Amino acid sequence: MELPNPPWYRRWSVILASVIVLSAGVAAAGLRGLQGVDGPGPTVTTLASTTTVTRTTAAVAPTTRQPQSTLAPDVLWTKTSGDNAKSRLFRAPSAWHIEWRFDCSDFNKVEGGNFKITGDGAFEIVQIQEFDTGASGSRTFNRSGLGHLIVESVCGRWTVTAVAD
Repeated sequence: MELPNPPWYRRWSVILASVIVLSAGVAAAGLRGLQGVDGPGPTVTTLASTTTVTRTTAAVAPTTRQPQSTLAPDVLWTKTSGDNAKSRLFRAPSAWHIEWRFDCSDFNKVEGGNFKITGDGAFEIVQIQEFDTGASGSRTFNRSGLGHLIVESVCGRWTVTAVAD
């Protein structure tokens, strides 16, 4: 005696369940690309799904993923060029410094451009401003706390890095 073929809707449910699980995996992989260095601290994403196949249940084990930082351990925040920038919220230790460099050679005719770094929160003490065709420097701070750094510049090329001492 042979078992009859399952109805069409049971065969399609297996295909549909497979497509759903595959879509969830692709969506999770896409979210990984949207997370950037300047985002909030480390997050943990757990995905769990169950696929039902005629009288058989298979579970996909949950996966845990931690974003990997590309910054050196003592770098609190860094940004290179682009438009004006506001850092992510970060905590600085009691001894830290800001390193900067900028190139405003596009403004040679007017003898330079403006480059400014300020802060908010515990970083309200940060007040760095230069007007030149280019310069670099470093300034040390001895106040810990939580805040943002704000970079405002007309210069086309600049880099700002906050480093724990």
